[in-house]
Amino acid sequence: MIKRFANLKVRYQLLMVMLLITSAALFLIGQLSYSYFYRRNTNELMQRAESSVHMAGASLSSQLTSLSTATNHLLVSPPFPRMIWDINNRNFTGYAKYFSGAVALTEPFLQNHDLISNVIICGEDNIVFSPSSLGIADSFSRLFPEDIWASKKITVLPTRQNFTFRQGGIIPVCYPVSSNMNSNSLIYQDKPGNRKARFILMIDTAQIRSYFERMSNRYTYCMYLADENGNPLDIRSSQFPDAFLPEVKDWVKAETSASNGSIGLSKDQLLITKEAVSFCGLNVVHLTKKSSLVGDTREIRSFFILVWLACFLAAALLSFALSNLLTRNIKVLGKIIGRINDGTYHKKTEFTHTDEISLLGVQLNKMYDTIQLQLGQIKEEEQKKAQAEIQMLSEQINPHFLYNTLECIHFQVLNGHQQTAGEMLESLGRYLRTTLNVGKTFVTVEKEVEHVTLYMEIMNRHSSSGIQFHTEIHPSLKNGMIMKALLQPLAENCIKHGFEGFVRGLEPVPPQITIAITPAGDNRMRIEVSDNGKGIDIKRASTLMRAETPESKDHFGLHNIYKRLHTCYGDDAVLSFTSIPYLKNSIIIEIPDHPV
Repeated sequence: MIKRFANLKVRYQLLMVMLLITSAALFLIGQLSYSYFYRRNTNELMQRAESSVHMAGASLSSQLTSLSTATNHLLVSPPFPRMIWDINNRNFTGYAKYFSGAVALTEPFLQNHDLISNVIICGEDNIVFSPSSLGIADSFSRLFPEDIWASKKITVLPTRQNFTFRQGGIIPVCYPVSSNMNSNSLIYQDKPGNRKARFILMIDTAQIRSYFERMSNRYTYCMYLADENGNPLDIRSSQFPDAFLPEVKDWVKAETSASNGSIGLSKDQLLITKEAVSFCGLNVVHLTKKSSLVGDTREIRSFFILVWLACFLAAALLSFALSNLLTRNIKVLGKIIGRINDGTYHKKTEFTHTDEISLLGVQLNKMYDTIQLQLGQIKEEEQKKAQAEIQMLSEQINPHFLYNTLECIHFQVLNGHQQTAGEMLESLGRYLRTTLNVGKTFVTVEKEVEHVTLYMEIMNRHSSSGIQFHTEIHPSLKNGMIMKALLQPLAENCIKHGFEGFVRGLEPVPPQITIAITPAGDNRMRIEVSDNGKGIDIKRASTLMRAETPESKDHFGLHNIYKRLHTCYGDDAVLSFTSIPYLKNSIIIEIPDHPV
């Protein structure tokens, strides 16, 4: 991964780094902001819930306390004590004699308490009396399916359908009552041995729900009234199933001073707040799902996503702009280096800015000037060195040939062959004019052929061997430049090693040397010096040509030529051999047709 990143272009590296930094920064900011707003909303929600349940609890406590006081006054007012006494003592023969008095008391009672929709006085054996409705006994068992006679204290029952009196729901508050006419008192409990009596207040569920809904906020899952066992009283499980969970009931039921708590669900979490109501152990409970907070936080997330997208786009544009700004001069430097490598950096690029890359370009130009100066000096020194080496090698040939020729002339003079000696001296003089032309490394092909021709004339006069000499020059190469004193040592080598031991008149074949200079393609020329002598040991000749050994002194001319060729032409010079004894033995040289 790191290697792949390192191989990317600078603009893409910069883009990835900026996008990574931007994304990481925005992600961190988003998470911190999300956590902050989430905690803030949660704390704010809990504070609102506490405030709501506190107000609702205080209000309900006040209303229910007032209602309880009013109920006490109602029940001790005639005809209710007598009615309850008759029920307790099995003297109840009907409610006709109590109806007008009960109605006169209950109507203002109901009008003064909006929470109450009706009241019921009932006893065992289906004795049921309601001042506001007749025939309620037929629906009593449907209205109260639970055993209301088992409760020994004031009990608030869960909400149910009010199908007896009017549409809607009711929350029954069941009072166990007993009357003592002797002491003219009323107690909220059952007397042993007496028939049980119940006074039931029908609290309007809609009134409770309306009140709780006004006290709720937009995060509220539900706000309800629960009994001392944690059972919801004013809601149904079909409406708010989570309020009926055992965990919630247990938490509400638990006697603890904590007013806030939470319960984990399978995919959510419930935040619970409760407030005690000073009536029958009731509690006002407020439930909120944490998922309800996601609405606001989702907006925050959406906002940060939009910000991230905007920053992502801005980072991309900025990175491309910045990369273009940074790489513009780098590209210029790359082009300069490429032109330097190609050898085409003649007009230098000027850098007018003072940034680091521009200063690097200025230093590159200075370094280029310094390198060019040093290369010029090195090239000049190399040329001088090569010139000196070539001159030294050429001068090694001149004395070698000169000694041999002078010995031949001396031999002719001693034998009285003055004319031959004179002709040899004349040819030697013409030969030396070319050889001793100091300072010139290259001559024309035509001049070099003339030079070797003079040499052959001298050698034929010297030995009277009658070696046939032929030259073939392609017309396009006559004025081409060639290394000076190249052909003469090769011709000398043919005479010395090719025809050595031949006796004039008894040769296997008439001695013959041919020099052919032809084009070889790609601006190169091919020089072939061949003879029909006894042949060449190609392997041995190749070894002696390159090696600095005492044995190579016998092949001084060949070794000298090899060194001069590589000094002048380097690897562009190629030297090879072919040999068919007494037919054609050749030394072949391929070199550029112009000096390097």
